[in-house]
Amino acid sequence: MSLLVDNATDRFRDYLSLLMKSRQHKFWLTLSIVAVLLLWQIVLIIVTLKENLTSINFNLCNIDLNQTNSSIPRIIHQMWKTNKLSTYPINNSHSEWKRLYPDYTIRLWTDEDLNELISDTTYRYLYDTYKSYPYSIQRADLGRLIVLHSEGGIYADLDVFPCSRQVEKLRLSNVSFIIPRAAMGSSLINHFLAAEKSSSIIDDILHEVVPLKFYRRIYIIPYLQVFSTGSIFLTRFLRKYIEASECNKRSLWILSDDEVKKYVIHHVGRSWHSFDGYIFNQIYEYQKLFIFFLTFCIIFLVFVFKHQSFTLTFIKFR
Repeated sequence: MSLLVDNATDRFRDYLSLLMKSRQHKFWLTLSIVAVLLLWQIVLIIVTLKENLTSINFNLCNIDLNQTNSSIPRIIHQMWKTNKLSTYPINNSHSEWKRLYPDYTIRLWTDEDLNELISDTTYRYLYDTYKSYPYSIQRADLGRLIVLHSEGGIYADLDVFPCSRQVEKLRLSNVSFIIPRAAMGSSLINHFLAAEKSSSIIDDILHEVVPLKFYRRIYIIPYLQVFSTGSIFLTRFLRKYIEASECNKRSLWILSDDEVKKYVIHHVGRSWHSFDGYIFNQIYEYQKLFIFFLTFCIIFLVFVFKHQSFTLTFIKFR
């Protein structure tokens, strides 16, 4: 009887030992996966910062604002989910554009309108990509380019307000596509755009739009994924365009921050931002502190992997 009890005790002890080892393995495996994902997010943040801070030549062309005729039509395009602008989280500019530009067509595009336009034969090649985006702001980023290519005119986010009648001067330029530069860094932003109908530059951009590769889709932070189809994508493409193109062939005008303020005021509604958007704004403002924090994270991850290796070796030899 005593022998049976001893055997049962030994088996139970072995079971507990095996269970503890299994739990330790699961713990370190889980920690390793979390560490790898965290490290990958850090890599994506570094890539994002690099692309946003790399300079881009925004005084490439000689701009003539004294044209009497313009290929950019008198249309103001804006977008929202539905026609009910009361659901927009802050004061919107739609009525202000109508008041200051009675001679313009002020068009509000809804999600349904965009879906119908992209279903058209001309843009059918973009439909699957458009539908694959998980965030509505990503679809809006692509949608505004398609709208401008289809009809031409001026696009303004609902948090972008006109400065008197100055936009009319902007329209009377000799360019095919107008896009502003961000106040921070050297990246481009798409809250305010202008283009002629069937702009060759936008046509090139649209044909460059492809679904992200798998390894670029592993985003924990929504902010990175959103910008991968908006600001980052446009900055990357137009930087290459400038390097490869001659200005007198297809005109591009990149507005500096000071130039943008002559035409519009951006109230920065960021209706799509979550807490991660706030964090990234702080990163841009406190870059040195972020670099220090990044260094600390890398050292911590190295320590975790070394400790994991030591622990697994210790368990094995036991």
